[in-house]
Amino acid sequence: MIIKRERSPLAIILLAVLLVVIACVSLTFGQIDVPVGKALAVIGSQLNLPGFTGADYSREQLAVIWYIRLPRMLVGVLVGAALGISGAVMQGIFSNPLADPGLIGISSGAATGAVLSIALGAASGSMFAMPAFAFCGSICAVCLTVFLAMRNGKIPVMTLLLAGVAVGMLLGAITSGLLTFMNEQKLQQYLFWMVGGLDYRRWEHVYLA
Repeated sequence: MIIKRERSPLAIILLAVLLVVIACVSLTFGQIDVPVGKALAVIGSQLNLPGFTGADYSREQLAVIWYIRLPRMLVGVLVGAALGISGAVMQGIFSNPLADPGLIGISSGAATGAVLSIALGAASGSMFAMPAFAFCGSICAVCLTVFLAMRNGKIPVMTLLLAGVAVGMLLGAITSGLLTFMNEQKLQQYLFWMVGGLDYRRWEHVYLA
């Protein structure tokens, strides 16, 4: 017997409010502390919101909030939301709360695409190159997995899982092979991408996310 648990609307509202509060608080702490009122004044004036015209804040506070912390916070929220959605999709497909995108080779495909962009030198030319390569790599991995798993127009879940594991191992081997031909600088670039981080995030990264 499967017991379905429904989320309470009140719990969702409380979590959303908590997210907003934590996001606002994160803008105020750092090497330069900025009061909450000043942070809100910067955001309101930059968005031309009513009541914030002529708000009082320094150039330093404007630079810290609008050009450093706010883009970084928004990227973190958007990336977290994307990870949550992708995990929910995989858990829905496999009816397993432990499922993740790596099961059908998506993560391995993205890694292979990213390594390929670094090896070709495309990643250093544009900030959009590596995400584009990683996205195309993940799409190719999904297409290959579905192609291997499809039987008579249907895709059995267990076959999809096994095909995803095989594709993931294949792409992992390709990634390792590409890494052996890369110099130390490109290896560091790949490792930094794999570890991830929110350092030096700008508004361009927000638009990309």
